[in-house]
Amino acid sequence: MIVPAIDSSIGMEVYSTNVKGISGSIKRTADQFIVEELLDNMALDLTNNADKEHEYPLYLLQKEGIDSTHAIKEAELATGLKLKAVGLKDAKAVTKQYVSSARRYRDTKKHITTKHCTLDLVGFTRRPIAKGKLVGNRFTITITGFMHDNVEKSIGELEEAIHRNRIANFYGYQRFGSSRAVTHLVGRELIKRNFKGAVELFLCHPGRYDNKETIEIREACKDYSNFPKVLKIMPEQMDLERVLLQELASSNDPIKALRKLPITIRRLFVQAYQSYLFNRSLSKAIKEGYDIGSARNGDVCLHVANNNIVGTRRFDENVTAMQLPAMPIVGYAFRDNNRFSSIAKSVLEEAGVHKNDFYVKEMQELSVEGGFRSMSLLCSQFSHVLDKSLQLAFVLYKGCYATVLLRELMKPADPIAAGF
Repeated sequence: MIVPAIDSSIGMEVYSTNVKGISGSIKRTADQFIVEELLDNMALDLTNNADKEHEYPLYLLQKEGIDSTHAIKEAELATGLKLKAVGLKDAKAVTKQYVSSARRYRDTKKHITTKHCTLDLVGFTRRPIAKGKLVGNRFTITITGFMHDNVEKSIGELEEAIHRNRIANFYGYQRFGSSRAVTHLVGRELIKRNFKGAVELFLCHPGRYDNKETIEIREACKDYSNFPKVLKIMPEQMDLERVLLQELASSNDPIKALRKLPITIRRLFVQAYQSYLFNRSLSKAIKEGYDIGSARNGDVCLHVANNNIVGTRRFDENVTAMQLPAMPIVGYAFRDNNRFSSIAKSVLEEAGVHKNDFYVKEMQELSVEGGFRSMSLLCSQFSHVLDKSLQLAFVLYKGCYATVLLRELMKPADPIAAGF
């Protein structure tokens, strides 16, 4: 099956199933895409009231019509707190996620409302929330406008692929900027030390779905003499571009400009390029006929118990936990020592990139060691209700993308137009 151009551009060069696509749309309204974070409550050490050991307030943040980065910024302005989250959530959805204060703070409000968010105090923890506390996400998604004649058959085949760990665990569209898939392109320039090129890409690279005004602004950004004029007309939603332009207009120093961006955004660029290389490596493995759901001796595996990943280690035929083969996420510590790392190495060579490029001496905060990621998507509690619309409910392990699962079921000809 031929994949859409945007899929190939972010490394998703294949489908991992032969499920006949039902087409359709998602996210026509925000309440058709509901996401709720699931935490490891046993590991939280949460108390209802602050004491000498529990001084970090933990909130449940519900938002709609705004992405996580901007929602947190909005909440920080409302609370006066420096907040930390463990997951990023899309703007076109109703989402619930956990945020905690990055500093000790006992005297805090129990309920806070902002333009796009509500925050409810859950309790107090010993230290700020960390990624290790996130188990996964629960999704409730409505698909409309689908083809009726093969829906139940396609869902049955999808469930079988889930059960057999045959859904490829690609990084989804959001990782790359969705309709303007540019974050990985910026990341590549950063690891190549082309900081000027990275800034210019982020400012000027047009998105397929940009409106006329945005296209004209991005075109104007190609000429530094236009910056004062562009700053006056730049819309509110281009706030990151505004930050870059203001510093460039002042210092004409791309590194200084990049460092004006939040550290999470700067790191996201490099992580997105890692994600692109991972997607290409996983695509290549599928094209070459590898079974992404079955491990064998020599493989690095993610060991899974009760739908939670409990460790990353070599395949061991004596353990009872489920073992999912893992593909390397390439960084400066990457080693070519098994069959899947050899695939990743070949993709690196094709891209003209070396593992040492991921140690960025000039901006060390962007350096990434690398790691491993399951080649198959870990999904549980899948169910569906079919009526005039199709409602799906399921749980994904952290880092897995609902849009990647939906892509296998819907196989949209134009993912962005379909709501992805």
